[in-house]
Amino acid sequence: MTTPVQVRLATPEDAPALAALFFEMQGHYGDPVSQEAALEAARLLCALPPEGFNPRTLLAEVEGAVVGSCVLNVMMPAARLQRSLYIRDLYVGAANRRKGVGVSLVRAALKLVEEGGFCALDWTADSKNRIAIRMYQENGAQPIERTYFRMQPQRRLSDAAE
Repeated sequence: MTTPVQVRLATPEDAPALAALFFEMQGHYGDPVSQEAALEAARLLCALPPEGFNPRTLLAEVEGAVVGSCVLNVMMPAARLQRSLYIRDLYVGAANRRKGVGVSLVRAALKLVEEGGFCALDWTADSKNRIAIRMYQENGAQPIERTYFRMQPQRRLSDAAE
């Protein structure tokens, strides 16, 4: 028998548990951060949102332990100048993968979309992550034709000396 997964919105009290998951996640993706940096990010995402910054953070728990998270951002404008929710990051700890945690998080995110009057739930997936892509498609998600871009600010060496 599989232990049921409970999904709920994060609260400020969840910051330490989310920080531990973030710390693991960053190592998993080959971009480790300090525990302090993970805690700072978790505190921000678990706090009540200040004006103009309104992420939603869902936590998946199994037997009271945080085992996964889904961070969503409000996107505006989206289709037809409406608001949408965008999954910025969905992560399930290694010990709980392929147990329905990811599906539970996506379903909970879709419920936020429906209850909040958003027009869509959007996200990206690494094109090499075939397991995640298959899971999303098996649960009703449809890929859309888009190319995802990123730009990061670069400091020139001469700027750093000033």
